[in-house]
Amino acid sequence: MSLFTQFIALAGGGALGSFLSLACVRFSPALSPAQWFVALCFPGSRCDCCQQHLLWHDALPLISWPRLKGRCRFCHHPFGAESFITEWLVAILCLLVLQSFTDPADAIFIITASSLLLLVAAIDRHHFCIPDPLSYLLLWLGLLHATVTGNETAAIWGALSGYCTLWLLAWSYRQVRGHEGLGYGDMKLFAALGACCGWQALPWIALGSTFLALATIVMLQRRGIIQGKSPLPFGPFLAIAGWVTIVLQTRFTLL
Repeated sequence: MSLFTQFIALAGGGALGSFLSLACVRFSPALSPAQWFVALCFPGSRCDCCQQHLLWHDALPLISWPRLKGRCRFCHHPFGAESFITEWLVAILCLLVLQSFTDPADAIFIITASSLLLLVAAIDRHHFCIPDPLSYLLLWLGLLHATVTGNETAAIWGALSGYCTLWLLAWSYRQVRGHEGLGYGDMKLFAALGACCGWQALPWIALGSTFLALATIVMLQRRGIIQGKSPLPFGPFLAIAGWVTIVLQTRFTLL
């Protein structure tokens, strides 16, 4: 890969990371999908402190953060580092994917799936919900990629078995405990991951996400951050386990 291509990959990844960060910040469970889309476009980015509209290059933390030292150009109010970190992560991801995958279809699939899963994890962590449009986009992305690679049967069965498995688990939990343990967003996300990876990969995704969730709960309880019955979103753990499975399966055809 030439130096110019690497620069384009980093710049494009940074722009994609900036968009994902904006989509997370402007999401609200009270917004419909259409209203969320409008909120991504209007109003323009501004400082939360002085309400000044940001210059276009100041709205890209990958460029403006080092120069402005993470502060507003007008009032010098400090910005959070989440957008800057997200842009760098997505930029590096795009560079690594383009270097590792020679098939354009695989590269587009990995970058798009990674973006959707990153957005799912961030929104569920902050709002305890998974927007249906993200799960549906991931579902159709998996089915489309499976059609291109000739694995559509496994993808269809993966989507069906993924949803039904978590639905039965949630129903059983509700019968035993008398309250909800899993949301419908988790079921739709698991179905989408089944479409992306095939039904054979679902046990590994379930095992990996459960292990991550239990390890996180133990760690947070030991540090006193959460109590025994504090709610914890399951979407981020599904997203992490699903992302690892998608990358390994696409790169090495392990599953």
